[in-house]
Amino acid sequence: MIKKNNSAQQEPKKEIIRSVRYTSEEDALLDAKCATCGLPKSVLIHDTSLGYDPPQLMTDSQEEALKSLSAARSELIGIRNALNARSQEQRKRLFRNDQFMLAWMDGVNALIREWKTIQDYFTGIRR
Repeated sequence: MIKKNNSAQQEPKKEIIRSVRYTSEEDALLDAKCATCGLPKSVLIHDTSLGYDPPQLMTDSQEEALKSLSAARSELIGIRNALNARSQEQRKRLFRNDQFMLAWMDGVNALIREWKTIQDYFTGIRR
């Protein structure tokens, strides 16, 4: 009976071992780099030796900015949904200018769509 090869689901077996020596200063630099990336030393050494540049973890200020943007997006969606629930006549009374109303709604929709790009940038920093 022929066994099925599940190699597509499994990572190839790693058989080659390389040994590296560091000075205490170099090891401290490696520790610092691991802390900024959130990776263990072995993974960092392996990935960087193959040309991968791991991203840094999100800083506290970046995390706060992401939360603020998320809250602002939620509010914009709420406003947009509330306006969409109103009749065309009610919207005209609120804005008093058809052109401004259409431009404002287009701008809000563009901002909501752009959020995905911003979110991908921030979450791409994380590992």
